[in-house]
Amino acid sequence: MPAAAVHTARRVMLARGAGLLVGVVLTLALEANQPARAKAAKSDFGYQDHPHDGKTCADCKYFSPDSGGADTGTCALVEGVINRNGWCSVFSPKA
Repeated sequence: MPAAAVHTARRVMLARGAGLLVGVVLTLALEANQPARAKAAKSDFGYQDHPHDGKTCADCKYFSPDSGGADTGTCALVEGVINRNGWCSVFSPKA
């Protein structure tokens, strides 16, 4: 193979490798800005506004109470306003 062909092939390979690297970096950067997963609807986990066997959202590790001592808050897994006295099937006690 002539020397000119080797240099041309090497340049093409380096350019393709650089393009691939840029594509991977951009893909990872775009995915990093996306939420890990979307929250599920209340009905997906059988959410109810009352306790179940003494278990409540207030005692769940996924629950975050609203400020001001309100009876509501948010859940890391379930969308919408969550009642601190509620319960759903993904209940997991705080450690």
